[in-house]
Amino acid sequence: MTSELDIENHLIQILSEQENQWRYRPDLTSEAALWENFRGHLNRLNLAILEGEVLTDIEFNRVRAEFGRLTSTPFSAAQWLRGENGVAQIGLERENGDQLSLEAFRNRDVAGGTSSYEVVHQVVPDTDHKTRGDVSLLMNGIPIIHMELKNESAKDGFMQAFDQIKRYAIEDGFFNGIYGATQLFIISNKVDTRYFARPSQNTVEAYDRMKKFLFNWRKADNTPVPDLFDFAREVLKIPGAHELISQYTILVDDQKSQKYLMVLRPYQIHAIKKIREQAGKHEGGYIWHATGSGKTITSFVATKLLAQNSVGVDRTVMVVDRTDLDAQTQDEFTKFASEFHTGQTSGNSVSNTLIVGIKNQRELRDSLLSKKNNNTILVTTIQKLSAAIRAAQKESEAEGTNRFEKLRKEHIVFIVDEAHRAVSDEEMKHIKKELPQSTWFGLTGTPIFEQNKKQENGAYARTTEVQYGPLLHAYTTKNAMDDEAVLGFNVEYHSLLTDGEQEELISRINDDVVPEEKLAQEDLMTSEVYENDQHITALLHKIFDYQSFYKKFKFEKGMPTMSAILTTHSIKQAKAIYAKLQELRAEDKLFSGRPLKDHQPMLDTAFPRVAITFSSNPNQLDKNETDEVLAQIMADYSLQFGTHPYQDEKLYNQNINKRLARKEKQYQKDGQWLDLVIVVDRLLTGFDSPTIQTLYVDREMNYQKLLQAFSRTNRIYPGKESGTIVTFRKPETMKENVEKTFILFSNEKRKEEVLLPKEYCVVKEDFFTDRDNYQQAAQARAENPHDVKAIAAQVAAFQKLEKTAKALKSYDAYEEEEDAFKPMLEEFTQYRGEVENLKASLKELVDEDDAGIDWEDILSDIRFSSDLSANRLDQVDSYFINQLLKRLQSDDSESKAQFYREIEKKAPAIKAMYEGLGQQIEAEENEVDVVELKNEAIQAQITALLLDLSDTYGFKLDSLRMAEREYHADKPIPYLNQMMDEMNLDKASFEALTGEKYRRRTTVINEKLKSIFEIIQTWKEEL
Repeated sequence: MTSELDIENHLIQILSEQENQWRYRPDLTSEAALWENFRGHLNRLNLAILEGEVLTDIEFNRVRAEFGRLTSTPFSAAQWLRGENGVAQIGLERENGDQLSLEAFRNRDVAGGTSSYEVVHQVVPDTDHKTRGDVSLLMNGIPIIHMELKNESAKDGFMQAFDQIKRYAIEDGFFNGIYGATQLFIISNKVDTRYFARPSQNTVEAYDRMKKFLFNWRKADNTPVPDLFDFAREVLKIPGAHELISQYTILVDDQKSQKYLMVLRPYQIHAIKKIREQAGKHEGGYIWHATGSGKTITSFVATKLLAQNSVGVDRTVMVVDRTDLDAQTQDEFTKFASEFHTGQTSGNSVSNTLIVGIKNQRELRDSLLSKKNNNTILVTTIQKLSAAIRAAQKESEAEGTNRFEKLRKEHIVFIVDEAHRAVSDEEMKHIKKELPQSTWFGLTGTPIFEQNKKQENGAYARTTEVQYGPLLHAYTTKNAMDDEAVLGFNVEYHSLLTDGEQEELISRINDDVVPEEKLAQEDLMTSEVYENDQHITALLHKIFDYQSFYKKFKFEKGMPTMSAILTTHSIKQAKAIYAKLQELRAEDKLFSGRPLKDHQPMLDTAFPRVAITFSSNPNQLDKNETDEVLAQIMADYSLQFGTHPYQDEKLYNQNINKRLARKEKQYQKDGQWLDLVIVVDRLLTGFDSPTIQTLYVDREMNYQKLLQAFSRTNRIYPGKESGTIVTFRKPETMKENVEKTFILFSNEKRKEEVLLPKEYCVVKEDFFTDRDNYQQAAQARAENPHDVKAIAAQVAAFQKLEKTAKALKSYDAYEEEEDAFKPMLEEFTQYRGEVENLKASLKELVDEDDAGIDWEDILSDIRFSSDLSANRLDQVDSYFINQLLKRLQSDDSESKAQFYREIEKKAPAIKAMYEGLGQQIEAEENEVDVVELKNEAIQAQITALLLDLSDTYGFKLDSLRMAEREYHADKPIPYLNQMMDEMNLDKASFEALTGEKYRRRTTVINEKLKSIFEIIQTWKEEL
C-alpha cells in the first residue's frame, strides 16, 4: 500500500517534469514563507512601476491587508482574480504617498509570459489549528489550486479528502490569509480523482451543495482518467492548469442571492477547444452532447472565448431557440455576465458589457453596425437576427455609408444552442448569403443522421453534418451514465389488448388477413385504433394500479414524492384521457388492482393532482376543439389548487411547469405540486425536473423524439434509482424503436447493450445469476475465512446482487411474482449483516497494510460507502410498526409472527427495544396504548444517550437537548460554542478520554456529537 506521503512525493515529481512546467519549492513550508515568496513575485512582476524600489515591510503589510479585503469571500476572491481586462491588481499607497496598482495575476498570460508556476506541500497555515495542507499549486506565488490526497484504502475514497477540505475551510480557517485566493480543489485516493470549484462560502451548506459537482476527468475521446498521476499529466501541466482557472472557470451571479464559482466539465472544455480550433480555420461543425449536460453553458463560454481570445474572429453571435428566450433564459445569461461585473444590456454597449441584443432587432441592428468590440457577445434568435440584418442593410444604404459592406467582410462566428430547434438550414443559407464570411457551429443532444434524417425539400440539409459540418466532439447519454451524471432507464412494454383481441382487430381492418409476426400486425394498427373509451380506461387502470403507482410515484409515509408525464399522439386523445380520468375519479373507480399492503399507507387524499398542457401554437391545435374546453380545463386546474381562475393559456402553462418542476419551495409542500401531466409534445424537450421518475407513453416514438422524451426521467435525485418508461401500445414496435434509438445515439461500435434499457425478464435472469454468484463467493470465503481476496469477492458479489434486486422490484411484473421471490429476499437481512462485518474486517486488514497484498486490485470493485446499504429493499416505517404492535394484543398468531419477522430488518439496538416492547404488550391482560408505550421506550433510549454524553464530557443536559432538537445533518451542530464553554473536562482528562490532542477538542467533540445525534435521528424515525 502506497503511503500518502509517497503519493505526494511522486505527484510532485511528475509536476516538476520539464514538460509540465511546475517548479518544486521544498523551502516553502509555512504561510509566512508563502507570503514572502508572493512578495518576491510582486517585486518581479512590477519592476518597472516600482522603479527598482522593492516593497518595504510597511508597504507589504499594506498589500497583505488589501489582499485580505479582496479575497474576504470565495466569490470576491474569484472576482478579483478575473481583474480589470483580465489582470488582477492590488492597490498600494507607497510610503512616499504614491498611488500604485500592482499586477498580481494575468488571466491571458498563459505560459511563456511573466507567469510563474510553483508546487509546495505540507504547508502549515497561520491558524490556531496546526493543520497541514497536502499539495498546493502557486501561480505567481498565489495558491490557486489546492489538493488533498488519501491512499487507496481510504474508507470513503476521495470523499474522505473532500471532508478534510470541508473541515479545513469551516473549522480551521485554512482558506483565509494567502489561501483566500484558492479557486479549485482536487481530491483523490490515488485510484479515483475528482476536481471541483471552491464553494461560494465556508459553510456546511455550501460544501454539501458542491457534492453534486465533483467531476472526474475524461480525455477528448471520453476515456476516463481516474488515476491521480495520469490526471496530473493530463490536466495540471502548463498551460492546461492556467487555462482551467482563467478560461474554464466562470463566475455566476444572478444579481439576487446566488453568487458562486463554476468550473466546466471535461467534455465541455474539449468541445470549446475544438470550436476555437475550427473557427481559426474558418471551418464549422457540430457538438453532440447529451441532454442535460449543460449545452447552453458550453455555447456561452465558447462564444465568450471566441470573442475575447481568438485571432481572426471579428464578432461572435450566440443563437438560441425562440421558445427558450424567455425570462428564465435571460436570467441565466445575466448570471454569467458577472465575468465583467456588469449585467445584461441592449443596444449600444459600454466597453465591458458582456451580453447585447436580446430585447429587439433594432438594438441588434445597431450593434451589428457598430465598431467591433471583443468584449461583446450578441445573444439572439434567428428571427431577430434575420430582421436585424435586413434592417442594417437598409439603414446603411439610406445613410450612403459602407458600414454594411464592412460587416459582410467580417468573420462572424455563430454558435447555435439547440442546433435544429433554433435554426433551419433554409434560414442558415439565407444568412450565409448576406454574411458570406460567417462560420457556424451547432450544439445538439440528438443529432440527425441518415437513419433519422429530416424530410426536407430540394437541396436543404437533411442531417446535422450536412447542415453544420463534421462532428467535432461527442459526449453521449452512455458517457453521462458512465459518469453517473444521469440515471439509466427501466422500460416496461405493455399491450392493453390480449393476443386474441389484437388478432380479431387486425382481421377486421385487414380483410380477414392476420400476419403471423407481431411486428407486421402492429404495422397495420393506426392511432385511430386507440381512440376509444375501452383503451383509455384500461390505460388509466394500468397507471393507477395500487402496487404500480405506489412505486412509480415513490410514496413515502403515505405521500407521493415523485411525479410523471403521460404523452399521447394528439391533443384530442390527451383531452379524452383527461376527461376519462376525471370521470373515473368522480365515480371512485380510478384505482385498480391488488390493494395496498399494511406497510403501504395512502394518506394523500388528493392524489393524483393532474393537469393537461399542449403547445400554444395555433397551427397545432385540433380544429374541432373549442375554447370552451380549454377554459373548463383551466377552471378545473384553478379549483384543484385553490387559485384564481386562469384566463391566459400561457400563464396556465407556465404555472404547470413550476408545479411539475417542484424547484420552488411553495410547490414542494401542502399539496401544491403536480403528480401527473398529460402532454402531446410539450415538456418532452428541454424541460428539467429531477422529481419526474416515470414517463407513460401512449403513442409511437423513435430516434430523437424518443430519447429526448425518455431523458425527462433520468435526472439524478435522492432516492431515485432510474428513469422509468411505461409504454401502452405496440410493444414489439416500441422495443425495436428503443433498441435502434439507443444504438444510434450511443456513438459506439461496441457495447451498445450496456446502454439499452433492460426488460423485466432480463433483470430477473440477472438476479438469479447474481444470487448464485453471491452464494458461491460466500462458500469460497467460508472455505478460506482469512483470504482477503475471498472476503473482497463476497462483499463485491453482495453489492452487485443488492443493486439487481432493487432494479427487479421496480417493475410492475415483479408484483405478480412477489410471493415466489419473498423467501429469497428475506435472506438479504442475513446477507447484509454478514457483509457489513466483512467490510469492517477488510478495513482493519487494509490498515495493517501487508506489503505483499495488491490492495488497489482487491478493493477496485468494493463500495465502502453506498446509498444502497442505507436504503432497505422494503421500507418498514413507523406507521406499519404501529399497526403490527396493536395486533399483538389479539390472539392472531400470524400477526405476531409478522411483527417479529419485520423487526428483524431493524438495526440491532432498535430490534432489541421492539422485542422487549412486544413481550411487554403480549403480557398485558388489559388493552394498552401501544403507540404511547413505544414512544416512551424510544424517548428513554434518546435520554440515555444524552445522559451518557453529559456524564462523560461534562455537558449540561439542557444544552444537549436543545442542540439535539435543532440538529440537522447538513448544518453545523447548534450551540456548539456554548457547550464547549460549559464542558468541564481539563486538558489531561480530555486527552486520556479521547486519545486526541486538546487543541483538536472542537473538532473531536463536533464529530462525537454528530455521531450520537445521527443515532438519535434513527430512533426518532421510529416515532
